[in-house]
Amino acid sequence: METAGFIRRTLALIYDSLAVFGIILSLSLFLVWSSGGYGEPGTLISFIQISIIAFSGPLFYSYFWINNNGQTIGMQAWRIRLVSSKELPITLKQSFIRCLVSVLSALFLGLGYLWILINKEKLSWADIATNTKIVKTNQDKS
Repeated sequence: METAGFIRRTLALIYDSLAVFGIILSLSLFLVWSSGGYGEPGTLISFIQISIIAFSGPLFYSYFWINNNGQTIGMQAWRIRLVSSKELPITLKQSFIRCLVSVLSALFLGLGYLWILINKEKLSWADIATNTKIVKTNQDKS
Protein backbone atom coordinates (compact mmCIF):
# COMPACT_ATOMS: atom_id res chain seq x y z
CA MET A 1 0.00 0.00 0.00
CA GLU A 2 1.30 3.41 -0.97
CA THR A 3 1.66 5.96 1.83
CA ALA A 4 -0.49 9.07 1.36
CA GLY A 5 1.29 12.35 0.78
CA PHE A 6 1.14 15.69 2.53
CA ILE A 7 -1.51 17.40 0.35
CA ARG A 8 -4.05 14.58 0.48
CA ARG A 9 -3.61 14.20 4.24
CA THR A 10 -3.93 17.96 4.81
CA LEU A 11 -7.11 18.19 2.75
CA ALA A 12 -8.66 15.29 4.69
CA LEU A 13 -7.65 17.01 7.94
CA ILE A 14 -9.37 20.24 6.84
CA TYR A 15 -12.50 18.30 5.88
CA ASP A 16 -12.55 16.52 9.24
CA SER A 17 -11.83 19.75 11.12
CA LEU A 18 -15.00 21.24 9.65
CA ALA A 19 -16.97 18.22 10.90
CA VAL A 20 -15.43 18.49 14.38
CA PHE A 21 -16.16 22.22 14.44
CA GLY A 22 -19.79 21.45 13.54
CA ILE A 23 -19.99 18.94 16.39
CA ILE A 24 -18.53 21.44 18.87
CA LEU A 25 -20.88 24.16 17.67
CA SER A 26 -23.95 21.89 17.87
CA LEU A 27 -23.13 20.56 21.33
CA SER A 28 -22.31 24.07 22.59
CA LEU A 29 -25.57 25.44 21.22
CA PHE A 30 -27.49 22.63 22.91
CA LEU A 31 -25.62 23.28 26.18
CA VAL A 32 -26.45 27.01 26.12
CA TRP A 33 -30.07 26.31 25.18
CA SER A 34 -30.58 23.62 27.82
CA SER A 35 -28.91 25.60 30.63
CA GLY A 36 -30.60 28.89 29.82
CA GLY A 37 -27.41 30.77 28.97
CA TYR A 38 -23.65 30.79 29.11
CA GLY A 39 -21.98 29.41 32.22
CA GLU A 40 -19.93 31.66 34.44
CA PRO A 41 -16.26 30.71 34.80
CA GLY A 42 -15.77 27.97 37.38
CA THR A 43 -19.27 26.54 37.04
CA LEU A 44 -20.30 23.08 35.90
CA ILE A 45 -21.58 24.54 32.62
CA SER A 46 -18.20 26.11 31.83
CA PHE A 47 -16.47 22.81 32.71
CA ILE A 48 -18.81 20.94 30.34
CA GLN A 49 -18.08 23.51 27.60
CA ILE A 50 -14.33 23.09 27.99
CA SER A 51 -14.78 19.30 27.93
CA ILE A 52 -16.79 19.55 24.70
CA ILE A 53 -14.02 21.56 23.08
CA ALA A 54 -11.19 19.36 24.40
CA PHE A 55 -12.68 15.94 23.71
CA SER A 56 -14.77 16.34 20.54
CA GLY A 57 -11.77 15.95 18.23
CA PRO A 58 -10.18 12.92 19.90
CA LEU A 59 -13.54 11.18 20.27
CA PHE A 60 -14.44 11.90 16.63
CA TYR A 61 -11.15 10.55 15.29
CA SER A 62 -11.04 7.58 17.65
CA TYR A 63 -14.57 6.55 16.79
CA PHE A 64 -13.91 6.57 13.06
CA TRP A 65 -10.43 5.06 13.18
CA ILE A 66 -11.55 2.18 15.38
CA ASN A 67 -15.08 1.56 14.06
CA ASN A 68 -14.80 2.57 10.41
CA ASN A 69 -11.82 0.65 9.06
CA GLY A 70 -9.37 3.44 9.86
CA GLN A 71 -11.23 6.14 7.94
CA THR A 72 -12.83 9.40 9.01
CA ILE A 73 -15.27 11.11 6.66
CA GLY A 74 -12.47 13.33 5.33
CA MET A 75 -10.25 10.31 4.80
CA GLN A 76 -13.06 8.55 2.91
CA ALA A 77 -13.45 11.59 0.65
CA TRP A 78 -9.72 11.68 -0.10
CA ARG A 79 -9.37 7.89 -0.34
CA ILE A 80 -6.91 7.39 2.48
CA ARG A 81 -7.01 5.40 5.69
CA LEU A 82 -5.07 4.81 8.87
CA VAL A 83 -3.44 1.41 9.20
CA SER A 84 -1.27 -0.21 11.82
CA SER A 85 2.21 -1.11 10.65
CA LYS A 86 1.58 -4.63 12.00
CA GLU A 87 -1.70 -5.00 10.04
CA LEU A 88 -3.64 -5.05 13.33
CA PRO A 89 -6.75 -2.98 14.09
CA ILE A 90 -6.09 0.50 15.50
CA THR A 91 -6.36 0.45 19.30
CA LEU A 92 -7.88 3.10 21.55
CA LYS A 93 -4.43 3.73 23.02
CA GLN A 94 -2.91 4.30 19.55
CA SER A 95 -5.77 6.59 18.67
CA PHE A 96 -5.44 8.81 21.73
CA ILE A 97 -1.63 8.94 21.50
CA ARG A 98 -2.01 9.87 17.84
CA CYS A 99 -4.39 12.70 18.77
CA LEU A 100 -2.04 13.98 21.48
CA VAL A 101 1.01 13.92 19.19
CA SER A 102 -1.02 15.63 16.46
CA VAL A 103 -1.83 18.50 18.84
CA LEU A 104 1.85 18.76 19.78
CA SER A 105 2.78 18.70 16.09
CA ALA A 106 0.47 21.63 15.44
CA LEU A 107 1.78 23.55 18.46
CA PHE A 108 5.33 23.23 17.10
CA LEU A 109 4.30 25.33 14.08
CA GLY A 110 3.12 22.25 12.19
CA LEU A 111 6.58 20.67 12.20
CA GLY A 112 5.15 17.22 12.99
CA TYR A 113 3.03 17.41 9.84
CA LEU A 114 5.74 19.00 7.71
CA TRP A 115 7.89 16.03 8.69
CA ILE A 116 5.91 14.10 6.05
CA LEU A 117 7.69 16.14 3.36
CA ILE A 118 11.18 15.15 4.48
CA ASN A 119 10.61 11.64 5.78
CA LYS A 120 11.40 8.98 3.16
CA GLU A 121 8.34 6.94 4.15
CA LYS A 122 6.05 10.05 4.32
CA LEU A 123 5.45 9.57 8.05
CA SER A 124 4.35 12.29 10.47
CA TRP A 125 5.33 12.44 14.12
CA ALA A 126 1.97 10.86 15.00
CA ASP A 127 2.65 7.98 12.58
CA ILE A 128 6.07 7.37 14.12
CA ALA A 129 4.82 7.62 17.73
CA THR A 130 1.99 5.12 17.17
CA ASN A 131 3.60 2.76 14.64
CA THR A 132 0.87 3.54 12.10
CA LYS A 133 0.70 5.14 8.68
CA ILE A 134 -1.87 6.70 6.38
CA VAL A 135 -2.16 4.95 3.04
CA LYS A 136 -4.03 5.50 -0.19
CA THR A 137 -7.02 3.20 -0.56
CA ASN A 138 -7.30 3.58 -4.31
CA GLN A 139 -4.27 3.82 -6.57
CA ASP A 140 -5.47 6.71 -8.74
CA LYS A 141 -3.60 9.55 -10.44
CA SER A 142 -4.05 12.17 -7.70
